[in-house]
Amino acid sequence: MKHILLSLIFLSIISLEAGHHEKMMDVKDVVKKAYATFASGDMEGWSALHADDLTFTIFGNIPTTGRHVSPQAVIKNVFEPIAVHWPNFNIEHKAIYSDGNMVFVHSDMTADGLSTETLHMFRVEDGIIQSFTAFDDTGSMAAAVVR
Repeated sequence: MKHILLSLIFLSIISLEAGHHEKMMDVKDVVKKAYATFASGDMEGWSALHADDLTFTIFGNIPTTGRHVSPQAVIKNVFEPIAVHWPNFNIEHKAIYSDGNMVFVHSDMTADGLSTETLHMFRVEDGIIQSFTAFDDTGSMAAAVVR
């Protein structure tokens, strides 16, 4: 009887864990959804995929450079300037890789006067993007800035 009871408890725990993982979006799917909401202009949907204390880092010396904390700061200090400084901005994915909770996205980046490649790195925890770092060709981006 004792073995049966322990077996039932063990099976219950396994079932609970299995159900938990089935409901969680894959880390690559979370990142793909973030790109899709960005591309469609759905900033509410984009914000919902990111932590309130999101850290969004862009290197270099371009209008969007900096360490931006929070989805609202990213929208104001990164996304709004992108529309102004790089008309017809577009990201086309070449490959998406993941290792644990880290996602790496290799893409073509284009805009008026810009044609280059980029690599973006995301850290995803519990289905929410916690951090983003852009390894952009900031030299080409700076040369293409519309003032």
